[in-house]
Amino acid sequence: MCFMGWKSYISKKKMKAARLLERIEEAKLYHTQRGIKLAFIKWTAWVCFRKNRQNDAVRKLQKAQESVHCRNIIMSWRHVVHDAKRTKEYFKRLEKEIQESLNSEIPQGNGQDRLSLLPNKLSLKIFQSLGVRDLLKCAQVCHSWKAITQISSLWTEIDFSSESSWITDQTVERILRAHRVYVISVNLCGCTMVQGLSFRRISQCRNLQELNLSECLNVNDENMKMILEGCHSLLYLNLAFTHITNATIRVLSRCCLTLRSLNLAYCMGFSDKGLQYLTTGKGCHRLSHLDLSGCSQISVDGFTYVAEACSSLQQIVLDDLPTLTDTCLQVLVSKCRSLTVISLLDSPFVSDVAFKTIAEVISLTKIQIEGNERMTDSSLKALCRSSLKLSEVHVSDCPRMTDASLKSLGSLTKLCKLNISGCIKVTDMGIHYITEGQSAVELRELDLSYCPKVTDLSLKRITQRCSNLTHLTVCFCENLTDNGFECLDKCASLVSLDITGCKIHDKGLAVLGANNSLRKLTATECVFITDKGIKMFCRQCHRLELLDVCHCVCLSDRSIKALSFFCRTIATVRIAGCPKMTDTAVKYLTRAGHFLRELDVSGCPLLTDRTPSLLLCCCPQLRSISMLYCKNISSQAALKLQRRVQRWKHSNDAPYSLD
Repeated sequence: MCFMGWKSYISKKKMKAARLLERIEEAKLYHTQRGIKLAFIKWTAWVCFRKNRQNDAVRKLQKAQESVHCRNIIMSWRHVVHDAKRTKEYFKRLEKEIQESLNSEIPQGNGQDRLSLLPNKLSLKIFQSLGVRDLLKCAQVCHSWKAITQISSLWTEIDFSSESSWITDQTVERILRAHRVYVISVNLCGCTMVQGLSFRRISQCRNLQELNLSECLNVNDENMKMILEGCHSLLYLNLAFTHITNATIRVLSRCCLTLRSLNLAYCMGFSDKGLQYLTTGKGCHRLSHLDLSGCSQISVDGFTYVAEACSSLQQIVLDDLPTLTDTCLQVLVSKCRSLTVISLLDSPFVSDVAFKTIAEVISLTKIQIEGNERMTDSSLKALCRSSLKLSEVHVSDCPRMTDASLKSLGSLTKLCKLNISGCIKVTDMGIHYITEGQSAVELRELDLSYCPKVTDLSLKRITQRCSNLTHLTVCFCENLTDNGFECLDKCASLVSLDITGCKIHDKGLAVLGANNSLRKLTATECVFITDKGIKMFCRQCHRLELLDVCHCVCLSDRSIKALSFFCRTIATVRIAGCPKMTDTAVKYLTRAGHFLRELDVSGCPLLTDRTPSLLLCCCPQLRSISMLYCKNISSQAALKLQRRVQRWKHSNDAPYSLD
């Protein structure tokens, strides 16, 4: 019993010692963890403190940086404002001086005419509608009119192109010298007599933004260097049909930092090396529009340089380029990803490969293709699939295009202009795809010329589905008859109709006149039309503004009599090749000729000198007259009209016999 008690005592003692040891271990572990926790808490607080200090330091540095940046911006802004104020004060002072000098010359008293007595805004509004020649003539009337014609706002945009037949170097120089400070746009298209003196004055127009020198024979590298170095604000430059070389391209790359539009069409003097200059300079990198039509000397390397230098291009025109290949276009679109408009008229060697590459890379809104025998339906299918925003499509004279292409076009939602003239495989089913497509209501202009398989059924569908169509062209569509044209009288939005070479008769023309919205009718070579048809048409279509019945050999003076009686707002009449027309027809026109601006009587052999006399007396608004092959109109009588109109043509040849 003592042994058992001792054993129990020893066991309890061991258990107590073991329990004490466990508690000591737990205490040690607790103490260690508590120490670690306290250290972690202190470390966390230290880290937060350091981060806060670091964030405060960063904020202070950012604030200091922003302060410095704002200070720099404010200083720059102050300099800009100071320069702007100084420039504004300069212009105000200059205009005030000019106005004071002009006002001092205006005579006071009862001798002023009614126009001079009008408020300045009204008289200025009247003079803004005049051309350069008229303004120069008005300046010679009296001191009051001279003062009005020299107001700066009349000379901000100067268009010499309409006066190209008589405008001289001295005239341009005198105008620009007086108003160079205010000029922002100059158009010298076709002014062949302009030379170095005018170009020197153009270079002094520091605010010039738009310059058109197309077809100016005296433009060369020296003149262009002088202009480009003086006009740093140019946005638009047209050098089409000029004799510039690589030297001009080099100056463009150096000076034209703000240029947005450049036209080099049919400039044969520069080469790929000139285009290479565009990649080395700072100019022309912001171009959005480029026209290289007719520049057949450009190779693949040239297009590579264009793509590198003008990667922000949005519109490019490559018309009439027989040397253009698929590789050229592939190189171009590989870097010009912003292109939305491409024109490839008369570029016959571009195939489906190029068009599919275009479809893979960019999204177009407008494309023009003409005279391409390699393009197939797969090209338009790919383009319509990638360019959902296509709004204008021009694919004329593409003989391999079929109804499948029109099915692809029918899927577009924003198509508003479509030209498929010369696509001889297009049938009524193709037109059905267009009229049943999503964009039928959006369609505004449609050209179906030279589509021999299109019949009256297509015209009926167009009338029913294309409710907003304004322009329709169906030239030389052999299968169209009066039944189809009679449907067009229900097309309430139709403004312009071209039925050249169609087999329309008086009946169809009479029903067509019921369309009150029609303003322009072109019926050239419609040989079945007679005076009766024109009379019935004009009796209903009172708002007609343009009538073209050239080579309608059955027409005589009676048709013009009906036109002048019923259509009082007629502005353009073309009766070339109508051998039965006499001076009486012109006399009828002059009775209602208050709005007549354009007249073509070429090939009317019965007209005499009385015709120019009637036009000279009774048609004050006449701006264009063509009297070719009128053998009975003498040169002396015709020349009297030349001074009154902008476009004048006359010859005494007689291609028609009077048998």
